[in-house]
Amino acid sequence: MSATIQPAVWLRFIEQEYLAGFIRDGGSVVKFAVPLEDRLRTEVFSGLDSIGQRGGYLVAGISAADTKVHMIDEIFFRVAQQVPWHDLSYRIIAALAAESGYSWADREDGPLYYRLAEENRVDPQMLLLDLKKAIWNKVYNHPYLSRDFRVAMNHLCLAELTGGQEGATTIQLLTDWLTGRNKAVSAVKPYQIFRRINRATARYCFESMAHWVRLAGYPGMVILLDAQRVMLAHNPHDQSIFYSKAAVLDAYEVLREFIDRADHLEGCFLAVVPDFAFLEDHARGIISYIALQHRVFDEIRDRSLVNPMASLARISAAAEGN
Repeated sequence: MSATIQPAVWLRFIEQEYLAGFIRDGGSVVKFAVPLEDRLRTEVFSGLDSIGQRGGYLVAGISAADTKVHMIDEIFFRVAQQVPWHDLSYRIIAALAAESGYSWADREDGPLYYRLAEENRVDPQMLLLDLKKAIWNKVYNHPYLSRDFRVAMNHLCLAELTGGQEGATTIQLLTDWLTGRNKAVSAVKPYQIFRRINRATARYCFESMAHWVRLAGYPGMVILLDAQRVMLAHNPHDQSIFYSKAAVLDAYEVLREFIDRADHLEGCFLAVVPDFAFLEDHARGIISYIALQHRVFDEIRDRSLVNPMASLARISAAAEGN
């Protein structure tokens, strides 16, 4: 049996070597943590959530039991549902206002641009024009955001700035589109968005979302993927998702693409936590998908020493090796 590592030791390494440095500096990585005892799953998830929150990251959880993780668009929608879009837009506007030399106003009565104008004793229309230009330059023309995503963010920021019923409607329609609550593209066509978020476009939206989170001042994202349900071989016919063999392979392909496109992400830590069958099951485990196996398994492994930087960690209560 390969050497294992205790959850507390692995979590400490993840915090010190990744979340405190590499991810905060803009790097991205995909890690697989396999608890050899089911009771350790809670410790792994709670530990990652805790160090992510402590580091100021935006933390999002995904469970294969209620999210179709073999579809990248469903993964994007689930994460997007946990993103505070209002807060991100507000942060962006605050940063742009500061860059333009305006003081911030904390009052919440009336349109944001009007409050800022009163705070800075300038003409509201002049301030509105200044910030619209700043949003256009820094958001709409941002080189690392996909076209539809930056158009949506541009309109979200403008809606936050101008407020009113029209602004509230814009925010509702765009967040519904981003989170998958309304997948009909007709709802967002008035904003010059003409494509649905689907399996062909969702990865670009996901990568843009990671850039946007950093642009808003967060150090990055910590995404926790509970993949235990993917290993289930027999359909229990309950209320949760069951994965056919084809869906399992699709899920592994989605994860492989995350690994291969990690350099397109910014400040993103993705932790995948399956169960023990992931290591040994020839039908549903990683062995069944060589493309992912070659990216995750170490070609050379010491029987007694763990490489804590490896893509895959075997977690046990008592670290051991043979």
